[in-house]
Amino acid sequence: MKFSIPSVNEITAKVIQAVKRFPFALLAALIATFSALGLIEVEFNDNENYYWLSELGIVSTLGISLFLAIQTLSESLNWELLKNATAKFIGFLFLTGYYFIPGLMEAEGAYEVFYRFFLFVLISHLFVAFAPFIQNKNVNQFWGYNKTLFLNILTSALYSAVLFVGLSIALLSIDNLLGFEIKGERYLQLWVFLVGIFNTFFFLTRVPKVGEFESTVTEYPKALKVFVQYVLIPIVTIYILILYSYLAKIIFQWELPNGWVANLVLSFSIAGIFSLLLLHPIKNEAKNNWILFYSKLYYIGLVPLVVLLFVSIGTRISEYGVTINRFYVATLAVWLAGIVLYFIFSKSKNIKIIPVSLAVIALGITFGPLSAFSVSERSQLERMKQVLNSNNMIDESGKIVVKKGVVDFKDRAEISSIARYMIDNHEFNSLEILFNEETKAKFSSMENKGSGYRSEAEKMVWLMGLEYVESWENEETGLLNQNRYYELTAEPKTGVKISDYTHSFNGLTFYSGTPQVNIVTDNRVIKLVPDFEKHKFVLKIEGEKKPIEFSLIEVLESIQQNYPASSLSSIRIPVEEMTINAENESLSAMMVLQFMKGSFGNNTGLNSVRFSLYVKFKK
Repeated sequence: MKFSIPSVNEITAKVIQAVKRFPFALLAALIATFSALGLIEVEFNDNENYYWLSELGIVSTLGISLFLAIQTLSESLNWELLKNATAKFIGFLFLTGYYFIPGLMEAEGAYEVFYRFFLFVLISHLFVAFAPFIQNKNVNQFWGYNKTLFLNILTSALYSAVLFVGLSIALLSIDNLLGFEIKGERYLQLWVFLVGIFNTFFFLTRVPKVGEFESTVTEYPKALKVFVQYVLIPIVTIYILILYSYLAKIIFQWELPNGWVANLVLSFSIAGIFSLLLLHPIKNEAKNNWILFYSKLYYIGLVPLVVLLFVSIGTRISEYGVTINRFYVATLAVWLAGIVLYFIFSKSKNIKIIPVSLAVIALGITFGPLSAFSVSERSQLERMKQVLNSNNMIDESGKIVVKKGVVDFKDRAEISSIARYMIDNHEFNSLEILFNEETKAKFSSMENKGSGYRSEAEKMVWLMGLEYVESWENEETGLLNQNRYYELTAEPKTGVKISDYTHSFNGLTFYSGTPQVNIVTDNRVIKLVPDFEKHKFVLKIEGEKKPIEFSLIEVLESIQQNYPASSLSSIRIPVEEMTINAENESLSAMMVLQFMKGSFGNNTGLNSVRFSLYVKFKK
């Protein structure tokens, strides 16, 4: 491939040609870019008022590859202007529906929105790969076309990166040398502009037309053969051998496979298929007979690993139900099994089957009752019902009954895990069938900001009458062993009996680092010494040896038994539970806590406390 520097006229001509050829793709790129540039200017606290802008950017980004594919399809089929316009109008209707139909595009909603967007992006890019070859049967041209697109992507990315570095240094120089204030956001906006505008224009000017290939399009790069033959295939082979060793270990020890192995099998199986795709045009050359042999051996060798993959993902689903990620892995496992069988038994071995089949499957799991989202939601809802039923927390009408007794840690952890998943991926609506109207109203009335709850999942579990369990907790960890903060406030306008005491000291406030306080009464000095790390106070009459100790740890342990840990920043604790009594031979004392704040875990300590102290001298 010869390298030549194009003239300004050539560049201008190519840009004009790209605008005429891909006007809708470029318009989508402009909208997506300026939407992103606008979002960068939005203050973080004001993001919720600009969700529409992020949604517009997401939909427009999808439009780039969609309109590119429609145009190349139109060119390959020699569509007239009317057919071309109709196809693009249908694409525009799809994007409009994607933007406006409720539940499909809500940037502030659940992760399901982004999973679906990922599927759409995958489908549209796969469509770009095979759209010009729906009727064209020339496999070598198909390979050459996609090779060119792939190299153009890399070239565009390289040019964009170099431009970004150069222009960023220029901005930095202007900022430091000339005294102009350049905001930090300008660098991010520069990157967005280069990726959205320059990168897209550069790439589209180099998209070849099917049937008008230059000789270089189908030419096989020698460097690519060296890379695949001596780098990529050896690496893939090593990992395949590692997976076979793991398979032998499973059989020898007769144990179920680790869930992590599914990702490894998929990753390196697909990497191996990709390696063979890169060698496809030269596989029939006499000097490259090893490629045909390796290819056949490779696909046969994948069969046991595909079985291992099915066992691994099947085990995870049987234990924890279907999630969107597990559904994706299971779907890819089915697709991989089909591809392996096709290349083992098919005589034609048409490589177009790879992107086409993957796009069809991805489209099939995007919508409807058999979509990844519907299946995972039903599976986790059923799993939640089973756990609740086992704890007698479902009434005859199928609604949750607030638990009065004890629920063991394992079940609480499972309920919390399901609640997290459903809230994150499908929002509260996915579980509202389990709650009566009163509970739904309570959930809606709870404000996220300033409520003390760190997630809506915690609110949901609290409404069930259970203590929420974080994903990192285990049965041995309690409030006092967790890396978390607490903030306790006594219930206001309630009293305690003080007739047994003769002296009171109100509004005593200590902060981390506050030294001891001396209280003088009846010509006696009472020393009040805080120990912030151990959560305790020592009370001692000057001149006497035996002190009184107030352990705030005991208060925390008691409260932990009676209240969900997730609520300890949002509710008021009855004053009797915030009271500590202690005495020795010469003194009786009572500490009534009004407020206490601190942490446990890596940074254990009492941050601040406010209390009243009541004492009585015995002699």
